[in-house]
Amino acid sequence: MDRRCVLDLVLVRHAEAEDHSSDGTDTSRRLTARGQEQAATVARALGAFALQEGLEIWFSPKLRTQQTAEALQCELHAPIFQPQPALATGDFSRLAFAWQERIPGHLILVGHQPFLGDWCADLCGLHLPMSKASVTFLRTKDDGSRFQFLGHLRVELLQFLARA
Repeated sequence: MDRRCVLDLVLVRHAEAEDHSSDGTDTSRRLTARGQEQAATVARALGAFALQEGLEIWFSPKLRTQQTAEALQCELHAPIFQPQPALATGDFSRLAFAWQERIPGHLILVGHQPFLGDWCADLCGLHLPMSKASVTFLRTKDDGSRFQFLGHLRVELLQFLARA
C-alpha cells in the first residue's frame, strides 16, 4: 500500500493560556509560563514518535495555538508549518478538504475545544475530554472510511515520557 494513502492525524489542544489578553481579544491570548512548559513537554514527547515522513503542522491563527505549534516546530522540524482558519472556526469540512488536497503523511492539528473533541467523535466514534496540551493519535483505516483511534495522552503522561 502506498504510504501516502494513510494519514496519521495528531490532534493537539493548545497549552495553558492566559485568561485575558492585553488587548482584550480572544485571538491574542498568550501561553502562560506553565503553558510554555507544557508546549515544550508535548514537543519533546512527540519527538520520540516517528512522525517525520511528510509531516505538516497546522494551527489555528489564534496566538496560543501558534505558540504551541512553534514549540512543536522547533522539536520536529516540519517542512510545512501553517495557520488554518478552519481550526479556529470549527469548519471541519474545509479542514478535511485542505488535507485531502495535500495528502500529508502525518498531520498535526493544533486547535481548540470543543472542536477537537467533536472531530475525534466524528472521525472515530470516541468522544474524549481534550484537556490542555493533550495529544490524540488517529490513523485512517485501510478502506479510508473512518479513523482508527490509536491513543490519547494527557500532559501529565507526556511529562513522564519526555523525561524518559
